[in-house]
Amino acid sequence: MIPLWTRLGRPYKGRIALAFVLAGAGGIMAALLLGISGWFLTASALAGAAGAGQAFNHLYPSATVRGTAMGRILARYGEQLVGHDATLRLSARLRRRLFEATANAKPGLARPDTDSLSVFLDDVKEGEAALLRLLLPLVSAACAGLVALVFAALAGSGALVAVAAGFVLAASIGRFGMAEQRRIDRRLQTLSDAYRRQAASLVEDRVELEALGRFGEAADALAALARDNAAETLRAGRRARVAAALTAIIGGLSAIAAIALDRDAGTALLAGTALSVLAAHQALAMALGAWMTYPRTALALQRIDTRLSAPPAVSDPDPGASPPAGILPLDARGLVVGPDAGHPLACIDGLTITGSSVTEITGPSGAGKTTLLETLARLRMPLDGELRYGGRAAGTLRSAAVRQHVGFAPQLPDTMAGTVREALRLAQPDADDTRLLQACETAVFAPGQRGGADLLELRLEDGGANLSGGELRRLAIARALLRDPDLLLLDEPLAGLDTPIRTALGRNLASWALRHDAAILVVTHAPDALLWPGLVHGRLELDPSPGCHEAG
Repeated sequence: MIPLWTRLGRPYKGRIALAFVLAGAGGIMAALLLGISGWFLTASALAGAAGAGQAFNHLYPSATVRGTAMGRILARYGEQLVGHDATLRLSARLRRRLFEATANAKPGLARPDTDSLSVFLDDVKEGEAALLRLLLPLVSAACAGLVALVFAALAGSGALVAVAAGFVLAASIGRFGMAEQRRIDRRLQTLSDAYRRQAASLVEDRVELEALGRFGEAADALAALARDNAAETLRAGRRARVAAALTAIIGGLSAIAAIALDRDAGTALLAGTALSVLAAHQALAMALGAWMTYPRTALALQRIDTRLSAPPAVSDPDPGASPPAGILPLDARGLVVGPDAGHPLACIDGLTITGSSVTEITGPSGAGKTTLLETLARLRMPLDGELRYGGRAAGTLRSAAVRQHVGFAPQLPDTMAGTVREALRLAQPDADDTRLLQACETAVFAPGQRGGADLLELRLEDGGANLSGGELRRLAIARALLRDPDLLLLDEPLAGLDTPIRTALGRNLASWALRHDAAILVVTHAPDALLWPGLVHGRLELDPSPGCHEAG
């Protein structure tokens, strides 16, 4: 937990320290309350039985009992208040950093995998509560144990040995239980990850499985995995309950042993010692029951830390690097692109992109067309070669600064649920309705022939599921245009379009590029220079053959 806290910048030190102080105070007050109450009640009873009840000073002990009772309430309430506040603040910072690190580590437009979802949902939930669930109860139990040891020391050496031995035995049970719990939690983590992946696959492939008549079989397999997961979860929780029960039993036995070994210490003191020992073991039982989940928490924190420490997909220079005024001309010399160093897909040489131009990129599936666009957009690193923006080497520019001048409309765009207006303003939050409608008109985006406010108020389902593929791509083009980019990257924008829409889209984009002196790179399986009137036309054909491809 300390490395993770350090990675976040060690925030909220004061709140965390105060939570520890309050937790310790709560443990002390709880043990003192029972210990002094036991001594006071027993001493009062003995004094009354001896006929000395009138002489017995009950004011100071009763005030101490009331004070410790009130102090315990305040300490516990304050611990929960301050501890929850610190946890929620840490959680907010952790989730943001984790999202940023995961997004930056993903090259290109790759979607997060189910393991990423598991980290966000399960591991963060497990790790963010570690302060409240593990550390604070342990501090409270330790402080309560110190009070019990003080009472035992006042009773005699025999009582001190018995109480200390009880704490050591309870701690040993907890340590032994955690070793086995670690193995159980690893199996549970494996089952949980497998269940999440299989559930996601079942949802994504539902239509295909139903068409093949295999959906029921896949659902039965998922149900079996869910039963195994539930059984392992029950098994993991059972060990924590057993450890807590054994700790409570040991507390009772050590209290009895303390009384038996120092019977001459005085009945009232022995009663106080016994009750303080029971209070300490009650706190220890709660702490050990929670600490049985430590292996699962440690595994979650390790996975979170691995995500936070993952290197970004695109390396950047120091934050002080000056941003470019523009990224054109764009030059590529011997540029090798691919998913990783072991799988180069294409090499491009002699590619120069200037304003008021269009370059059509063609080639068979898997030739590296989309990977090239992602590389030019600084969403992934080139494997080799030289790439320059506006005369400056790509390595001297921050990727975010380059992307400020790039508009990207992918082949499989995505959008969140909401209105068309909200989807477009992801690219330009301050754009007014007139500008939004202009971008839609340029992109020929008008589902159901809508226009004006009706278009902008159109509700989109999650992922744009209520739009056709062509409409979703044209929405992505409109969103990209709102950035006023120097370079517009389009991945298969014309696929599946009928001739009138195809012609109108090419004409509108060409007119936009001429007005803004912008460049367009378009991936297409049907190149056509006539679609782009007025633009300087270029062609780049990628194929699986070795060697660099010359741009024409």
